[in-house]
Amino acid sequence: MRDDCIKCGGCERACPVVTIEGLQAFSGPRSLAVDGPRFSNEVEALREHLMKCTTCWKCEEVCPVRIDLPSAILELRRSIFDPSSLLPGHGRIIESIDLHRISVEPGGGPPPVSAPSQGEVLYFPGCISRERLPSIYSSTVSTLQKVGADFGVPEGWVCCGAPLEKVGDRVRMDSLVEENLRVFEPFDTVVTSCPGCTTQILNHYGIEPLHTIEYLYECVSLERLDFRDAGGKKVALHNPCHLSRTIGPHAIEYAIAILQEIPGLDLVEMEDASECCGGGGGVVAGHPQVALDLASEKMERFRESGADLLLAPCPFCVLNLERAGGSSVREFITFIEGLMER
Repeated sequence: MRDDCIKCGGCERACPVVTIEGLQAFSGPRSLAVDGPRFSNEVEALREHLMKCTTCWKCEEVCPVRIDLPSAILELRRSIFDPSSLLPGHGRIIESIDLHRISVEPGGGPPPVSAPSQGEVLYFPGCISRERLPSIYSSTVSTLQKVGADFGVPEGWVCCGAPLEKVGDRVRMDSLVEENLRVFEPFDTVVTSCPGCTTQILNHYGIEPLHTIEYLYECVSLERLDFRDAGGKKVALHNPCHLSRTIGPHAIEYAIAILQEIPGLDLVEMEDASECCGGGGGVVAGHPQVALDLASEKMERFRESGADLLLAPCPFCVLNLERAGGSSVREFITFIEGLMER
């Protein structure tokens, strides 16, 4: 497929990191994914550039011949993976997984709310919702209870492996997949809070999981979602890359449909809602300033929209956007759960 490249430059013009950094600081998707593999002796020199890709999949979306540039970049990261050459933030991810089987240092406490351990539906919270943004965990458990879902959060789940794929460590990633598959076996359906987890499970587990938004729309239905009045609050919706591209644009359509069910809520249009916020691809851990610059651009678009809150249906997006926007950012499920009638 890489030989099909017509050198149109569309991927470079669409790349959010090229827009922020320029081609000198980040050589862009074509240079990395198409030209890099052809000159294997030069791939090591591309290490820093490779780790700036947010894997937003925008380049593949605009490519006229549909070259899967992000997957090629991930494969290059695998080919040059070297534990001795990791960026500090990526080293901490691997250290945490070796010690705790999740990608972030655990807080050490129990889950933020109690939940059953068995059911037809497995709720897979993921590392960030469990340890960094426990309000997502709590709100999702509450939401599933309110809609009468037969769900469980089993013991023994581990990181989905997506952060390891992003740094190129496929061996550790495969070991996590094997552990989780044993945990997943008794359940009929897997529901996740994180689009990155959803994508990882879809691509590497042989399972078709559902993001929480998909579950509410497809399995619960809008008719069973009962909301109280939002009192005229104005919100804008950030479209996370993994939710809108690797899962599919239908997920954003579902999110909009759910928000439109809330009386007294004003959903305002935000320019560049689908532009990457910098939260993915391991860039926050590896190149935090690049991630912050992208988040700052997104928050500027939010402020221009005139909305009161920016809703982000992704834990990684929430963490990064909060760095630039503070309390004006809310995760999608935590917001709608607060308006759901019991």
